[in-house]
Amino acid sequence: MKTFIITLSIVLMLIVSSCGKSSSSHQGHGDSTSTAQSADYYTCPMHPQVHMDKPGVCPICGMDLVKASNSRKMKTSSDEPMIPLNDRDQILANVSTVVVGYEQIEHTVRSFGTLEIPEPNKTIISARFNGRIEKLFVNAVGTKIKKGEPLFDVYSPDIVQAENEYRQAFTSTSQTRDNILTFAKSKLQLLGLTEEQIRTLESQETVPLVITYHSPAAGIIIDKKIVEGVYVTEGSSLYDVSDISTLWNIADVYETDATHIRIDEHATLSIASYPDQTFSAIVSLIYPVVNPQSRTVKIRLSVNNTNDKLKPNMYTETTFLRKKDKALTVPVSAVLITGKRNLVYIKAEHENHFEAREIGIGTRFNGKYEVTWGLVEGEEVVSEGGYLIDSESLLKTGGGVGHQHGTTNAPDEKKEMPGMKMD
Repeated sequence: MKTFIITLSIVLMLIVSSCGKSSSSHQGHGDSTSTAQSADYYTCPMHPQVHMDKPGVCPICGMDLVKASNSRKMKTSSDEPMIPLNDRDQILANVSTVVVGYEQIEHTVRSFGTLEIPEPNKTIISARFNGRIEKLFVNAVGTKIKKGEPLFDVYSPDIVQAENEYRQAFTSTSQTRDNILTFAKSKLQLLGLTEEQIRTLESQETVPLVITYHSPAAGIIIDKKIVEGVYVTEGSSLYDVSDISTLWNIADVYETDATHIRIDEHATLSIASYPDQTFSAIVSLIYPVVNPQSRTVKIRLSVNNTNDKLKPNMYTETTFLRKKDKALTVPVSAVLITGKRNLVYIKAEHENHFEAREIGIGTRFNGKYEVTWGLVEGEEVVSEGGYLIDSESLLKTGGGVGHQHGTTNAPDEKKEMPGMKMD
């Protein structure tokens, strides 16, 4: 019996010893696994499912493997993960950064326009009488005339009759003389006679049969519709006269840009006929309607043309430049537009780590965006290569669709290339 008890004790001691070794063995295996999970590995940028424990090439596409880590994704205080990129990854992705700062915002809008004669500067000289043109003093289109300058001589029974009525009233001794004289003078003025011509009638014994007609307006003869010897009737158009010392430039601006333009602002015009010269213009009217086909708004500008260099119907390139207060700005290439959010990647405090940040954007100008919120002065933003960092983020977080990179619908600048997405 004593022998049995000794044998049983030895068996129990062996069992306990075996269990201890098994537990220790399992614990050591767990530590090895944990170490392996946190160790660095090598993977393919195009095929992240490839994992190797040493450098080499991808068995799928043959690209060089890059060093990675099982603990690449680090959480920050924000909802966006930080993405680590070592120096080699940053060189491959062509990552460059800029420091966010304040600068003067200049919003430039370019459009095409046409020079036109201002409506108030157009005059149609028409016949106020029936008669025959005896002689023309202005006989060519393009002639520049002054107000009061002789245009033609005309024989008109209507004018002769009105002149006789004025002479009779002037020599009359009737009590109603003044009233009749005033009425007769008004009739001559309506027929086109000048004050000097009317005063001359008072000293003449007989009225002239042919009267000289003087121009009621100054400008350039745009169109001439009479010749010597032609009979004209009351209301006939004789000359089209326009003053082109001031011209209107009518420019078509996209409706999204028209909101940045204000009345009385200055703009510059470029014209193919004068490639080395620009002309100043002032916004005088923003038309109240939008063209339903082109989605543009007409902008009217006044242009000084006292030197007669500009000609109506010339094509122009109009540049509107509007300055605003200083604001934070980032390059257009730094902004990833998702449709719902506008993201940039900033350099985090952790070395070689980048953090996505949502921002608000305002005016676009000269390849930059105005930042309305989300950034502070001095932060370092990825200006080039952000779309590759974004693709890396999508791979690590399991995202499906890439972001558009700096895309905008502004017509005065070209659209940026859409963001790339790694398979």
